Amino acid sequence: MSKNVKAEFLRGGRIRLIRPFEEVPRGFICDGASVPRFFWRFLGHPFDDRHLKPGIRHDYGYAQGKVPREVLDKRYRDDLKDEGLGFIKRNLEYFGVRFFGRRHYNANRRAQPFNCRPLTPGGCPLTANS
Repeated sequence: MSKNVKAEFLRGGRIRLIRPFEEVPRGFICDGASVPRFFWRFLGHPFDDRHLKPGIRHDYGYAQGKVPREVLDKRYRDDLKDEGLGFIKRNLEYFGVRFFGRRHYNANRRAQPFNCRPLTPGGCPLTANS
């Protein structure tokens, strides 16, 4: 787990943030980078440092449903580059979210508000169901 991300592992290969991470609130639940287990050997583990932060930001963007999917997917690819992932791997992941992400993005937009429960007096963080 990245030293900048403080989270607890949950059942089903998900994590819950126990501290806010950038714009993502405490309590947000996600699966990191949604890399199928078959591809872990080649692309990397979804919770390694190079995948975790971009995966959290991407999942949160999908959960919010406020930014167009294409923008979120391109931001994910750019974040992977910033984390040092090579051209082939980051573009394979980008095309994966472009091809398979529509269903999750649309489902999250229809399901607003998600599993929303107040953690602070003024806040109600979202949890992804993807």
